[in-house]
Amino acid sequence: MPSNGSKYIDLGDWGSAEVLQIADIQIDPDYQRDLRHDLIDKIAREYDVVKAGPILVSKRADGSLWNVDGQHRMIGAERAGETEVFANVVHGLTQEQEAALRLARNDRRADSIYERFRTRLVMGDEVAHRIVEIVRQNNSDVNLVPNAQTGINAVACLELLYDIDGTGTWLGRVLRALREAFGDDHMNAETCSASMMKAVAWFLAQHVDSREASYEEFTTRLGQYGPEDIRRKAVSHKAANGGAMWINYYRAVVEAWNFRRSKNMLRWKTIGSISRLGAAADGLARGTRGRDN
Repeated sequence: MPSNGSKYIDLGDWGSAEVLQIADIQIDPDYQRDLRHDLIDKIAREYDVVKAGPILVSKRADGSLWNVDGQHRMIGAERAGETEVFANVVHGLTQEQEAALRLARNDRRADSIYERFRTRLVMGDEVAHRIVEIVRQNNSDVNLVPNAQTGINAVACLELLYDIDGTGTWLGRVLRALREAFGDDHMNAETCSASMMKAVAWFLAQHVDSREASYEEFTTRLGQYGPEDIRRKAVSHKAANGGAMWINYYRAVVEAWNFRRSKNMLRWKTIGSISRLGAAADGLARGTRGRDN
């Protein structure tokens, strides 16, 4: 039978093949990729209905149509003067199921970390929602698009820190240390860059958990030194010593600790991996974190 006044072929469990009015199809920004206007322009200039192939559309229970895969081809077709598009239509999906399907069909261009995280939130991914919760508990937000002024841009690092122990213990420790060092109103892209967060995690593991440094003095000295001085020292260390930027942030953090000290000086410990800090997190879970309460 016809759907939306369009040509229609029933594909059984596969949904239907239809020619749809482009104006009837909506795009859900909650789980879709960010639009690339250069790609849309290219598709429009070179548009060929046969080469374009079908897009994937979801027909929700209320009858509304949503582009799951092929938004650039659809907009490019419209810009080329087309009013209709060929689509494989699936029926009865929820928004969460659409997001999961779009992510599963990501076989042409890798999603950006922001796009993947947005999709995971719409899918109801428990870890993604837990990361957002931990960040909000520390007076900030996870940026779903980059923002230099507020919120945290380093989504991949937030995921890395969460995955150290799989519970968010390490992520919470690091964000709390940064908040106590720099203040509730300064949990942003500068103070919570990937390099800064990794450096603080490494310092906590190598020096605070080994009782070489007290947590309270560490956060105090970090705050006194300030994020800009730490970044500047890290750039100098990278020029002199090489290595990943976060390692040089860690070197700068150790320098902040050692500043004007005559004893209890710390030495760099740069051998190891952030992802292997889980054993220390196990110790925290058994109650050894009292020293940084």
